[in-house]
Amino acid sequence: MDTNHLWEKLPLPDNRLATFKKDISEGKVPELPFYIIGQLDLKKTVKERIEQIDSARMITNLIIAEYGNGKTNLLKYLELFYKTYPELGVSVQYSRADVERTDLVLFLLKIVQDKYLPDLINIVKLLRQTTDAIPGMVNNYESNFREIKDYTQELFKQEHSDEVITELLYLGTGRLYNKRYFDKFNLEQLKDFNRREILVLFLNLLSNHSKYIIFAIDEIEKIREKSKIRFNHFLTSYRELVDLFNQIKGHYLLVSFTDSVGSSEISKANDALYTRIKNDIVNIEALKAKDDIIELIEYLNELFETKKVVSDIYSSFIKKGATNNRVAIQEISKLLYEQELYESFETQLEKAKLTSLFEQTKAKLENDEAFKNLHRKFFDPFEYYIDSLALDSGALNKQERTFVDVRSEKVHYFIFNTYLEDFDNERIRVSNLITENPDFDIVVYAPVKLELTHSRLNLNSYDKLEIVDFDPRILFILFVMYKENYDYQLSLSDIITKYTRNKL
Repeated sequence: MDTNHLWEKLPLPDNRLATFKKDISEGKVPELPFYIIGQLDLKKTVKERIEQIDSARMITNLIIAEYGNGKTNLLKYLELFYKTYPELGVSVQYSRADVERTDLVLFLLKIVQDKYLPDLINIVKLLRQTTDAIPGMVNNYESNFREIKDYTQELFKQEHSDEVITELLYLGTGRLYNKRYFDKFNLEQLKDFNRREILVLFLNLLSNHSKYIIFAIDEIEKIREKSKIRFNHFLTSYRELVDLFNQIKGHYLLVSFTDSVGSSEISKANDALYTRIKNDIVNIEALKAKDDIIELIEYLNELFETKKVVSDIYSSFIKKGATNNRVAIQEISKLLYEQELYESFETQLEKAKLTSLFEQTKAKLENDEAFKNLHRKFFDPFEYYIDSLALDSGALNKQERTFVDVRSEKVHYFIFNTYLEDFDNERIRVSNLITENPDFDIVVYAPVKLELTHSRLNLNSYDKLEIVDFDPRILFILFVMYKENYDYQLSLSDIITKYTRNKL
């Protein structure tokens, strides 16, 4: 497979630059999947694997990275690269892990069903003219493939129309699963376990016609955060799929974890999987080398047209440093735009001599399980705070998570969910707030882990929209401290104001 242009800079869409600049002006880190700096070992490995994507065996890599080091950017770069070069015959299907669908095989089947149904219909019609190649796509019906022999033979019958082929494909993916649908074709009802072999068949059909897929599955740690049982179920299905790789001709599976789910935890949770893929585990590292940092500065300087002296920006940056690549982009962008560098929250607490009180309050709230259902409990101390500032707490809607400050013509909207699967609902809500409150400033408080940006929110037409990154637990603790410690209210009010970027 041709990879000559892989890892080159990709063009920035013209309509994205203004949005990116707005993100940077608010201290956000926009998605920048247009160029991957450094990471030579990782890029070498991924390139070698892509060169094998049309080989006789499916391949995989498991990417592990600390939070903020750019695993999503890597996957999004690949997605954008193959959209830029469609003639290469590879498509990247990027998906975030679904905590409700933890069987990897069924997850991939759903992607194939949603994205490649017309291709599969056409391929079935072509192959049924000469059926000699079909047994080779299902391991000659040996072993567990015996159980899908009748289904496969039915799928390739000459007389079937497009509608009937579609129905049969849906029987394979599980979209149609009721026994009466199988009875219509005199077929034994397929079980979920049989869908492993069905996935092999469908992927082989696609590769037989030079259509290759890179499955890019991101944020698997979300499954681990939800449940250890679900996480082990995911790992087991991953192992079952790896065991079938020899039967799948081509394609590439990329799975990414934050280092909260590192190699050791995978080994501990599912050693059978770990022993199979330990040589396929790759890491994304924080950018530390001078050449990499300078290249990053040069890229951002060019991208945002700031025309700064790179050596000056580098000298200023190394005095502060960065804990991960996301923070590095953030700090370099501040220097490029000559923005005020905010003191860290911890520094503000320390200067006010409130670190100990903060930790005590946090411990008390944890003991009281106050952080459970935080989206409900958050607004009681917040209501006290706005009352104490002589603001109209009657404009606080706890159910809708909004506070409309008529005096300053500002709407405050709080997001607590860190799952991007629910993001469309939040986006609709923000859009409605803009419509309901014309000419008001709309301030969206979004959890840091959500990594919400203007480019992701995509409401470019409204220039009075601002996004404030926050940790809901920290702001809740500050509001509780403010309510319970009258003598410190002046200092705490100042910290709250700085923490919310002068919005509260």
